[in-house]
Amino acid sequence: MTLKLMQNAIRVSIAAAVFATCLIAAGANAQFGPAVFAGKFTLPYEVHWGGSVLSAGEYSIRMESVQHAAVVSSPDGKVNMFIRIPTVGDAEKGGATYLTIFIRGNERTVQSLNLPELGKMLTYHPLTKSEREELAKAGQVQTLSITTAKK
Repeated sequence: MTLKLMQNAIRVSIAAAVFATCLIAAGANAQFGPAVFAGKFTLPYEVHWGGSVLSAGEYSIRMESVQHAAVVSSPDGKVNMFIRIPTVGDAEKGGATYLTIFIRGNERTVQSLNLPELGKMLTYHPLTKSEREELAKAGQVQTLSITTAKK
C-alpha cells in the first residue's frame, strides 16, 4: 500500500470513529420515554453498584420501567451510567423509598432499591438469607433515603 492510500485509509477511519462517537453521544442525550420512577439521593461515601463505582456526591436516578436498566446521573452530567436490570420482588409494605447498602471491609455495595410507590424491591446484589442476617447483626447494613420526583 502506498503512503497516500494509507493516509486516506486513516482519515476515513478517523472520520468514521468521530461519526460513531457523535451518534452515541446523541443517543445518550436523547429524551427518554416517560419514567415510572425518578428520584434524587446523596451518597456520603463511594459505593459499588452493579459493575460501576459511584463517588460520594449527589445523583439522580430514573427508570422507564422496573424491567429496564436504571440511569444514574450526577447534576453536572459528568456521570451518566446505566445500572443493570435487577431482580424484581415485592417492596416492603408501607416502607420508604431507599437504597440498601451493605459493608464488607472498606467496600460499600448497593444491594437493593425499595420502591413502595411501585410495589417493587429491585435487588442488584442478591444475598442469601443467612448473609443478610449476618450483615445486619454486625451492623453492616445501611439505608439511604431517596427523594422521589413529584409527577
